[in-house]
Amino acid sequence: MKNIYTILILFFVTYSLSASEADSLYENNTAFYEGKTYNYIISPPVDFQMNTVESTDDGYSFAFIPNGENYSEASVIIGINIFKIKENRNNSFSLEKLIEGDTTAIRKHYGKDIQISEVKAIQSATTDTMRTFYFNASKTILPNVMMSYLDGKSEILIFDLSISDKTVRFKAEKIYLECLQRIKALTKGKIDVG
Repeated sequence: MKNIYTILILFFVTYSLSASEADSLYENNTAFYEGKTYNYIISPPVDFQMNTVESTDDGYSFAFIPNGENYSEASVIIGINIFKIKENRNNSFSLEKLIEGDTTAIRKHYGKDIQISEVKAIQSATTDTMRTFYFNASKTILPNVMMSYLDGKSEILIFDLSISDKTVRFKAEKIYLECLQRIKALTKGKIDVG
């Protein structure tokens, strides 16, 4: 289910991105990450819990899974990766290049049957937009069904929705979108009042 991240991690190295873990994990499963420009608050969907052990072994910074399920058998995984951008003279970063590389790697992994569609950008709780992509295939069942990118300028947050073959896809997509809409990217020095 999570094998696509092995491919994508190889691509991320090309752009001198370095994976980061959440700075702090609250008891209620909310993650906090202090970026260079923004502080991020990432809350799980209702009835989901944070996983920081098996998910990091799988290449994520952390993930959300349904309450009461084990990571290895989870029906839905919302994987989150936080990458710091480290630009140098020989290698400048652009979100467009990252997305192009990711979609190329996904197409290469799953074959020509996969359809990759960019859908309307999703807005977070702080009205930041996330470019979102939908994956489908007519001949195979895809475990990775959606990916979204939040460009924080000095870091990139990548969200991935993976499902088991027994999961109703549209229900999982609804949970994923609700999760993205709860994310807060707060400019440093500002207080969150809501």
